[in-house]
Amino acid sequence: MEGTLHPIAPNQTEALTEEPSLSQLQAQNQLLLRLLRTSALLAAELESQDFAQTAVQTIVESLPGVVKAALWFFDRFEKRLRLAAVYGVPHLPVLDTDARDQLALRLYEGHVGEAVATHQPRLLVAPGAFVEQIQTLDAENAAILSQLAAALPPDLRIACLPLYLGSLPIGALELFYTDSESSPTQEELPLLQAFADQLGVVFHNAQMYAEMSAQHRRLQAFDAVVTAITNASDVEQMLEQALSVTLYVVGAERGMILLNAEGLAEVAVSYQISSSAFAPGAHFPLEGSPCAEVIRSGQPSVQPLRSLHPWAALLPADIQAVALLPLLSGGTVVGVLVIGLSGDSEARLDWASLLAIGNQIGIAVANHQLYNASQRERRQLAGVIASIAEGVIICDRLGHLVLSNDAAETLLAQPLEVGMPLAELARLLVMRTLDGQAVSSEETPFARCLRGDVYQNYDVMINVGVDVQLFISCSGAPLLADDGSIDGAVVVIRDVTEYKRHDAVRDEFVAVAAHELRAPLAAVKGYTDLLVRRILQDANSSERDHKGIMMLSRQIEHLVQLVDNLLNVSRLDSGQLELHLTRVDLVSLIEASIERISLGDANHDFLFNGPPRLEIICDQLRVQQVFTNLLSNAARYSAAHTRITVELWVERCAGEQGTARGTFDEDCVVVAVRDEGVGMSPEIQAKVFDRYYRANTATATSGLGLGVYLSREIVVRHGGRIWLDSAPGQGTSFYVMLPISPIGSL
Repeated sequence: MEGTLHPIAPNQTEALTEEPSLSQLQAQNQLLLRLLRTSALLAAELESQDFAQTAVQTIVESLPGVVKAALWFFDRFEKRLRLAAVYGVPHLPVLDTDARDQLALRLYEGHVGEAVATHQPRLLVAPGAFVEQIQTLDAENAAILSQLAAALPPDLRIACLPLYLGSLPIGALELFYTDSESSPTQEELPLLQAFADQLGVVFHNAQMYAEMSAQHRRLQAFDAVVTAITNASDVEQMLEQALSVTLYVVGAERGMILLNAEGLAEVAVSYQISSSAFAPGAHFPLEGSPCAEVIRSGQPSVQPLRSLHPWAALLPADIQAVALLPLLSGGTVVGVLVIGLSGDSEARLDWASLLAIGNQIGIAVANHQLYNASQRERRQLAGVIASIAEGVIICDRLGHLVLSNDAAETLLAQPLEVGMPLAELARLLVMRTLDGQAVSSEETPFARCLRGDVYQNYDVMINVGVDVQLFISCSGAPLLADDGSIDGAVVVIRDVTEYKRHDAVRDEFVAVAAHELRAPLAAVKGYTDLLVRRILQDANSSERDHKGIMMLSRQIEHLVQLVDNLLNVSRLDSGQLELHLTRVDLVSLIEASIERISLGDANHDFLFNGPPRLEIICDQLRVQQVFTNLLSNAARYSAAHTRITVELWVERCAGEQGTARGTFDEDCVVVAVRDEGVGMSPEIQAKVFDRYYRANTATATSGLGLGVYLSREIVVRHGGRIWLDSAPGQGTSFYVMLPISPIGSL
């Protein structure tokens, strides 16, 4: 290779010993003029679709003696030189496209890599110099160029000119000559390099122009698709317009859009495809179909329509391949855009633009599907709400009406418009509690839901007209967002005015009946107690007489307790239930209650665990009534031959909340009444303190469902509280906590 490469040193022109002759100067001037003219021609060709190929052809046709030209571009990411274009006279061989695509020279590799790396032109003038250069290349590159070299003339001369924009490498230009007379001399090489420096600017501008043009086309295509999507009135029209624009951008004439429909590919729209297999509405299984891999991977692909392709016989004969473009929405493939390719249309595919278009179409499809699904769910919800007999009102997190049914508007006798503040509605209805107190804005049904309360049977009074009052029962709950925050509320209301009137009539009847029954029952009880003493003292009375009179006494006692409960309920409703507080030995009171119940109950064992004496301040009669009720219930709901245990202890009740008398921070007494009965389910436990509620069990006997209700009211009025612990089949424990010295006591 020595003597075949002639780099031009910076001062080479000064080192020449001989002055150029007139003919040499004229030849150089002619060359310079041709170079300038060629440079001007290339600068005017920036809009050429394939500028690189146009440039080498122009160079070959414009410069004297050049029979072939090759243009290399430098890839700044791979740091490799790739052959961009080749042009030569017909009798010289040219590499095919596949071979050109495989060529990739490193810097300093061969005379091209050496010229670009050193930023110096190279001139190969020795016979066989090109072949010798090939032998120094990488094996793959050498194999490709060796096929070409074998068909080239042995006296081929090459001028290799690096292309730069300042210090930025653009590539290299190879000029091929077949005779010594037309090939450049060392003196002409600087002129060619000056030409190459201009070409570096031209090619850089061409690359920039091509990138800007491609970006402009992408933006135009993207804008056209977005416009089509925006102006479409429904999803079918949107897909038709999007498909039409995409085919126009690609330059294709046929295509279709398939939607991913739960394991099926459904043809949404098609254009210029007459096969019934691809008519809109047709569908086929995704598994094993040509678009299965595209939907799985989310990557586009081009598939030639060979004989074994499933669509080969279904698509028109002029379609040589299909491009499959995934329609993506947030990482999910909602469909596939199929483009029929013919001729060289595959080479015109701009995947960057197509992927952007596919994403836009995918998002639009997903939005339409989401909108349709939400509308369908909204219609279903509206239908369900409309069919409910109770009034239903839904608000957002700000308390503005979102949805309501006709039942709510009829019940409230108010127009319910979407967006209206429900706080204003509550003000118009003048909400009051059942005892006549105004409901504060924080305690309205919707305000309670919006702060997180879940409630049932929240009864209030409202005004729905002039002097027209209704009792409504509300049940409500907050609506939660995905992150757990409160996003709104729903309240169900029903008119319970008639129920309240019936309750009032019933309570009035109960009060009158209890008062009327109390006097004769007192007389009957007095005579019964007298008979009990006489029979028990009569030595001639039989065991049968004893059992009979004791049964009569227990039943009379039961009747008296029922009537007393009814009277106490009446006093509670009228606010006349007063407490007469005295100092009482609670242990004696509980033992007396146990003795009273056990005398008439031979089926259970009663056990008391507690101190020998403990005094508290309470209403003796009322508190004894509490424990009598709890012991009676324990016996009533327990199977025979089971144990009923009463335990008593003292503990600090700091921070406990007495429902009626506020907080207390002192020693409290706790009494537990435990049975081994059937226990209670959570549903029964939630209702056990309600008035007139009785659990339906196999062991239950007669009763009015007032004992536990009255016990709670009495305990609360003492400043204490009552609760229970139970489970089905595991018995029940009632707990009563009372302050030893209630607030305001003696």
